[in-house]
Amino acid sequence: MEGILVGVNGTVEADEALDWAVREASSSGHPLTVVRVAPAVDEARLTGVLEEVRAETAAILDRARERHEPFDAEYAVLPGPVPDALLTASADAQMLVLGRRRRGRIGRRVLGSVSTTVVENAQVPVTVVRHIDRPTGEPLDVPPPSDGPRVVVGVDTSTPSVAALRHAAEVAAHSGALLEPVFAWQITTLAPLPGSWGWAPPIDDYENFARECLDAAISAAEVDLPAGRLRPRVVHGQAAKVLIEASQGADRLVVGARGLGGFDRLLLGSTSRQVLDFAGCPVTVLRG
Repeated sequence: MEGILVGVNGTVEADEALDWAVREASSSGHPLTVVRVAPAVDEARLTGVLEEVRAETAAILDRARERHEPFDAEYAVLPGPVPDALLTASADAQMLVLGRRRRGRIGRRVLGSVSTTVVENAQVPVTVVRHIDRPTGEPLDVPPPSDGPRVVVGVDTSTPSVAALRHAAEVAAHSGALLEPVFAWQITTLAPLPGSWGWAPPIDDYENFARECLDAAISAAEVDLPAGRLRPRVVHGQAAKVLIEASQGADRLVVGARGLGGFDRLLLGSTSRQVLDFAGCPVTVLRG
C-alpha cells in the first residue's frame, strides 16, 4: 500500500492517530489508508470475523469524516498478528501512523510491545501519536505558545540522523513549518577535536565544533529552506533531555532509529526510546 497508512482499533489513542494522519495526508498530498488488523482466529471463523471488523472500520472512518473537512481515504482489514500485518502493509508506504496511550506523571507506561516491534522493524517512517491519561485533578502540561508550526529534528553525525533531517526538511517544506535541527552535545559524545591530542581545548571550541557538525549534516541532507524557516540549534546537554524539552509546543519531533549512543544490542536507540515515551508532540522515527 502506498501513501500514509494509519492503524486503528477503535480506541481513543487510535482515533487521535487517525485525526493526525488525516491532517498529514491533506498537507502532504499523499493518499490515506486506514488499516485495521482482525484478531487471530481459526480459518473457519475468519470470513465472519473479517466482515464484522470491516463494518467496525467503516464506522471508525465515518466518525472521522464528521470531525474533519471532507477528505478521501480507503480502508483495509487484514488478518493478524498485528505487527506483522502492519509491517507488511506499510512496506511501500510513505509513512505509517500509530496511536499510543501514555499515562500522566503517575503510572507512566513505556512504549507498548506492538509499537516497539513496528518502530524497530519498519522500513518506512513511523509516527507515534500519543494520548495522555491524567488522573483526576492532575494539572495539564500546557506547552509554551508557538508563533507557527514547528518541526524539531534531532541531529548528530550518524547516517540515521541525516535521513531524519532530510525527512523533517521535506515535512517543513510542504507544511510551511519552521525547521529546527537540534544538535545536543556533551564532551563525552563528541569526537576529539582536530589537533587537540594531549590537551583540553576551551569549552567554546567544543561548541564551535558541534556547530560545524550540525552545519555539515544540514549540507549532507541538502536542506533547502528560506533562512527564516531554518533555525539550527546547538545545545549542551544529554540528547534525549534536550530533544524532549525542544519538543514542547512543536508539531512534530523527528529522530533516527539509531544514533551514536552505543547501544548496539538495540534496534531502537536509547534516545529514540526516551523521546517516544516523553516527548511533548508526535514523534516520527526513521531508520537510516
